[in-house]
Amino acid sequence: MQEAETTIKAIYKKIQTQLFYMIPEKWDRIYLYASVLQNLGNFKTGEMFFYYFPKGILKKNPINGYEIPARFNLDENQYLKSAIKLYNLIKELKEEFNKLRRRPWTNITIKIEGQKFIVEFNYDDLPILKDQVETKHILWAYNNLKTPVETLSKKQRNLLITELEKNTIPDRAIYSDTIYYNPIKYMVKYQKEQIEPIEDIQNYEVKTQILSISV
Repeated sequence: MQEAETTIKAIYKKIQTQLFYMIPEKWDRIYLYASVLQNLGNFKTGEMFFYYFPKGILKKNPINGYEIPARFNLDENQYLKSAIKLYNLIKELKEEFNKLRRRPWTNITIKIEGQKFIVEFNYDDLPILKDQVETKHILWAYNNLKTPVETLSKKQRNLLITELEKNTIPDRAIYSDTIYYNPIKYMVKYQKEQIEPIEDIQNYEVKTQILSISV
């Protein structure tokens, strides 16, 4: 049991390190969402996206992690490879929880705020229909990124209001710890001439609205 707990904490550290590596500027807060589902044949499927708030005196809007390559002129394939590595760490975390025979979570939200590393384990059923998926994403952004309602489209506002009116109590557990090290070096430097092809890239899709890895 103790060994498994140690392994889980080691994965937390790797997730943090990978996130720090992927953000090429100073940041104030990071928020990540990921889902991992077990399908037939032990094949795991799900999605992942993350946002960060740039550091600065003035209030900054959150940056979608998958917009980083275009924003900083980085190689998109190499960056996506790093994103896949991050998602594989999430799947590894799920596997370690399965070994402990704990209640299986369907999705997690990871928050890095100040010196705090927070993981919310959610046990709710994941939506299937397109509008349900969109509603979940909008609600997640509203709760975590504090997305102003006035910036949403009329359809998105209606979806959000309907969901908020349900006043559903989330089924979740929360883990909190201090971050494992204070990131000093922020700039990502890729050697484009040494890029290797990504295996099974067809299993990953970058969405245009709420960008995420879909597996």
